[in-house]
Amino acid sequence: MLLDTLEVFLAHDCSWARTAEALHVHVDTVHYRVERVEALTGRDLSRLEHKADLRAALLCR
Repeated sequence: MLLDTLEVFLAHDCSWARTAEALHVHVDTVHYRVERVEALTGRDLSRLEHKADLRAALLCR
């Protein structure tokens, strides 16, 4: 679930609302999931290089 959320979040240019709409969940759910991804990976998705790192990781899976 976290990987799917991350993939959709990045695909929607890190838009909370568009990600929530695409996943059919509440915006708060997207915030929670993205915060979990950040906590588990040690990455900050407000930083471009961290977004690129995680995007590359998703492409490798």
